[in-house]
Amino acid sequence: MSRPRLVLADDHVVMLEGLRALLQQRYHVVACVSDGDSLIAAVQEHAPDVVVSDISMPGDGFDAARRIREIAPATKVVLLTMNDSPALAAGALRMGVSAYVLKTEAAAELSTAIEAALAGRTHLSRGLVDETLSQLTGRVEPSRRGLVHELTDRQIAVLRLLGRGLTMKEVAHELHISPRTVAFHKYRIMEVVGAKSSAELIRVAVEGGLVET
Repeated sequence: MSRPRLVLADDHVVMLEGLRALLQQRYHVVACVSDGDSLIAAVQEHAPDVVVSDISMPGDGFDAARRIREIAPATKVVLLTMNDSPALAAGALRMGVSAYVLKTEAAAELSTAIEAALAGRTHLSRGLVDETLSQLTGRVEPSRRGLVHELTDRQIAVLRLLGRGLTMKEVAHELHISPRTVAFHKYRIMEVVGAKSSAELIRVAVEGGLVET
């Protein structure tokens, strides 16, 4: 019986090699990459069963995961990260990611997470379960709600759609505006709320109550 095929993504060489060493005895690691664009290319080339990807790498691992869910829905995505935000974990699950695993728990949990993904189940690191479920059932942090209230109506509309995982092109289509205008709004929103990535924008949308559960 053939082993499940994996693509691994992390911009830290030591971490990437550690992941390969941890997983290659049980799985067939078909590619290791270090940025979001290379990850998407590897998925298109190898059609792996599972992707194990860092979030905070060049090319935005969160955006790459969302893109993979669009172009290769049969490929399961396991996100591996140091970011222990329950809101970000909740956003990942809404997007269709199979597992959200903290790097500090990788040695103990990663194989379990991959097996859950292969079986069509979801997996969260133990320390995130309760808070993430609270986010999924609608709890909102007042601080994030306050930031959202500083946005214009158009910016809120853009953020709501970005928070649902839509691309800027898709947001433009939904709002009948140009992708260039969406990009302008996106980066203005990032300035207002202090977000540095698309993943953080999704977190703001979740914690600000803009994403329906």
